[in-house]
Amino acid sequence: MSHAPSSASWRENDAIEHVEERLVGLELYANAAAGFDGVLKERYSDFIVREIDIESGEAVVLNELSATCDVEIDARERKKFEAMKAKSIEEAMKEFEALCGAEDARRLREFLATPGVTRRSQKTHDGKAETPQPLVLEPTTDKAKRTQIHQFFKKHFLLPTDNVVESNEEEKEALKNLKKPSSSVRVHAAVKQGKKRTRVEAMDHRAVGNFWPEGVPEHVRFAFCKENKESYEMLNVIARALKVNFKSIGVAGTKDKRGVTTQHVTVHRVRAKRLAKLVLYGCKIGNYTYVDRQLGFGDHCGNEFEITLRGIDPDVVGNVEEAVRALKSSGTINYYGLQRFGSAGGKHATHKIGIELLRGEWQAAIDALLLPREGERDDVMKARLKWMETKDPNETLKLMPRWCAAERCVLERMSKVRSTDLVGSLLAVPKQIRLMYIHAYQAYLFNRVVSERIRKYGVNTVVEGDLVLEEGNCAGDEGEDDMNGDTRVSMPRVRVVTAEEAALGAIDSSLVVLPLPGNSITYPTNLGDVYDRFAAEDGISLNTTTHSVREFAINSFTGDYRRCFLKPTNVSHTVISYADAAADLVLTDLDRINGITERTIEDGPLRAVTVKFTLPPSSYATMVLRELMKANTSVSSHKRKTLDARAAASVE
Repeated sequence: MSHAPSSASWRENDAIEHVEERLVGLELYANAAAGFDGVLKERYSDFIVREIDIESGEAVVLNELSATCDVEIDARERKKFEAMKAKSIEEAMKEFEALCGAEDARRLREFLATPGVTRRSQKTHDGKAETPQPLVLEPTTDKAKRTQIHQFFKKHFLLPTDNVVESNEEEKEALKNLKKPSSSVRVHAAVKQGKKRTRVEAMDHRAVGNFWPEGVPEHVRFAFCKENKESYEMLNVIARALKVNFKSIGVAGTKDKRGVTTQHVTVHRVRAKRLAKLVLYGCKIGNYTYVDRQLGFGDHCGNEFEITLRGIDPDVVGNVEEAVRALKSSGTINYYGLQRFGSAGGKHATHKIGIELLRGEWQAAIDALLLPREGERDDVMKARLKWMETKDPNETLKLMPRWCAAERCVLERMSKVRSTDLVGSLLAVPKQIRLMYIHAYQAYLFNRVVSERIRKYGVNTVVEGDLVLEEGNCAGDEGEDDMNGDTRVSMPRVRVVTAEEAALGAIDSSLVVLPLPGNSITYPTNLGDVYDRFAAEDGISLNTTTHSVREFAINSFTGDYRRCFLKPTNVSHTVISYADAAADLVLTDLDRINGITERTIEDGPLRAVTVKFTLPPSSYATMVLRELMKANTSVSSHKRKTLDARAAASVE
């Protein structure tokens, strides 16, 4: 076990930097390796994430853009429909022969075989369409028969028809004898009629796959690789381009924006070749296949990370080697990372809003959501200042940007009904965002309790009173959507470690878990009242509630379990010497798909380290980097280090 390194090993302002981490329970480290400084995400290619497929256990890669899976399907379907088309035409010809006789039937067969009759004519070298001569059938005085002929061509071939009299002399003779002149039905070649197709064309269109083929699974799965884009932003673009409901798109999880990430996506009843024709910016898709079910959250085995840390001091490269060795041995503490608590600090952090909701402090929760916070865009700050000055929901709503979803929902509700309906205004926030605040508080308590547990019993230990997962069980998916009545099927099964089991040392420490508070969990017996004590410090009882709003009561949530210790797998690292501070140092899937097969790096005085490792679901790569570097993972810290590194590079 190791506590945070001694103050002597840190610069003076590090004590201030680490306040943000300590406020959410990030206090300890799993090993005593020295650590090192480095710059994260200087380039998008410095942060590469590949999802691990749940079936193959392999990382998802993008290396094929064409819809090759449709080639065989279309060939099979075309063969099938060519046979169907031939059969349909033959049946139609038998009907026509019974109506018009063998000679007209023979002439119609020849006419249909003429190029340009059943399909729109091709243009000649002078740009004019070449139209076949019409077919004139044998004349008849039977008007009902002519009507039947017109209907036949409309039904079977969608060819235009009209009536024509053979000659003026015949017409005059018929009129002289008071007889009806005989007329012929004239059949023309196909002409464009809006988007309407002839029956033959419709069959051809169907045969090349613009329908759902028999025997093909109803979901197309593809690799989705994006650079510096939000997952849902790009998936919305794809949904709009395909004209499908967003709910028909499935993913196993969302990925970071600032980086290059590859994952699987499914879409319901959309052919791969339609997807392959999309023109997308900021992402590419490919490696199509058809699967039986839609992807859902958690349908993956984790993520493979390839992270490049720049600006490494050449004198501490040895620290990098030591840190990687220590990580392989000790792993890290399975903390929730800072991103779980939002980018805002102080009372605006997501777990702080969660505290106000759980306490029933509705006005405080609304103010935490709406009042000014540091580091935001000017347009958002202007709206927040308006709220601080006036508490007027109508005026604030006019200024609040549309992408501020939670804030606008509260303000819209307050502007439509009594502004004193604070609970109703908070319940107007989308459910997933409301849950996020409660989940953030659960995560905060987990972080604090796991730190307390490690102080008492150490890292990677199993002691009497610990909770461990029973065999065949997995810890839950971060407590998501776990209010009673929602989608959770069952809780992971856990048991309490006995004194005999602890003495034997036969239980793997990776099975040790701690609960996220709720109404269906068991608490460890070796931590006393630590959960109740920490919650009481925030004015919260884990067993009772001071209000009647079920959505904001901790005992309305089932809870979950989370592993205490995390050991990354497949850990490796490479130290890189380079000269250009702005150069990309590793290849991404986007590079390879664009034909870049290797990265030429000019040797120079700068140092970087690329670290590769694999994590299970619900784990944070930033916590692995925190363990390696013994450094602050806050956004402000990263920004400062990035600016320092750029300044140093410009001086050189």
